[in-house]
Amino acid sequence: MLLRRNGFDAVLAADNCHPDDRARIRPMPAALAEIAPEDIVIFQFSTEDPAFPAVAALPNPKIVFYQNITPERFFRGTDDRTADLVKQGLAQRGLCSRFDVVMANSRATAAALVEGLPADQAAGIDLAQIVPCPPVIGVARWDSIATADAPAGSDERLVLFVGRLVPHKGIEDLIAGFARLASTDEHVRLAIVGGPSQSDYAQGLKHGVAELEHGIASRITFHHDISEDDLKRLYQQAAVCASMSRHEGFGVPLLDAMFFGKPLVIRAEPGMIETAGDAAIVVAEPTPEATAAALGAALNDEQVRANLAGGRARQLEELRSAADGRRIINAIAEARKRWRARTGSKDGR
Repeated sequence: MLLRRNGFDAVLAADNCHPDDRARIRPMPAALAEIAPEDIVIFQFSTEDPAFPAVAALPNPKIVFYQNITPERFFRGTDDRTADLVKQGLAQRGLCSRFDVVMANSRATAAALVEGLPADQAAGIDLAQIVPCPPVIGVARWDSIATADAPAGSDERLVLFVGRLVPHKGIEDLIAGFARLASTDEHVRLAIVGGPSQSDYAQGLKHGVAELEHGIASRITFHHDISEDDLKRLYQQAAVCASMSRHEGFGVPLLDAMFFGKPLVIRAEPGMIETAGDAAIVVAEPTPEATAAALGAALNDEQVRANLAGGRARQLEELRSAADGRRIINAIAEARKRWRARTGSKDGR
């Protein structure tokens, strides 16, 4: 939509997509044969992709958008299949040097793009030239999702986590901190939203909750495959949004929480700190005691909540500017300019 509003004839291509969308999304890798020499290519790099070498070899003006890949250490031993996939994905990072413009979803992700690369591959990627750009266009996308507002005062002690149920999200640390807080606060509740619901990690989380004291365990709920309007209702109802994730590129759920005016509690992780700015209480070492104290402050301390609200307003304003689409349009112009310089071509559409 952004590209078409700016006069481009935009086409989507993907290996996998929902069956209902296949009519408007070209299949990969067959779509590579349809690319004209002057077409501008934007490639999203977020995992190992068999088509990546072929895309990188195209002579076209090209942009790669790096979404960040979670290192294999977070999966090895618990999900070896995913560990192997992310290892293969990280091994493809050097291909980014073949693109005219490199974008990343945060400055933290930009740094991670070259971290640990062999010297010859890292030398081909100029860290100073990577364009940081949030992986969203606009921060008010929830306005279009209609749902009844939560009743006034309902679930006013609700702590909300939104994200994938995978080991690096540190959900067990959040549960441990919540349990410590819940032992002295009989009204606080925790909602965990995400999937996959049947993974070993998810089942392990639920087993751990079941072993807690019943009065605490009964106040922790898991929500899987919920609709956007139900998720919006949870954001509206929540008093605090929290994440103890160990690795992020850009925290979209944190952005959503700020849009709904919620204080944040996060682990001291670079991608989340960059996303949240001064809108979050940052837990340096998420022991149960430290996490419980941070959640308690975000729930109960009016001065802390006021400070977070001020930080949230400033951070949202910065993110609105960063996510308004101009960085993408400017990157296209820059890619076309560099393509012309290296090929002597005069066009690019």
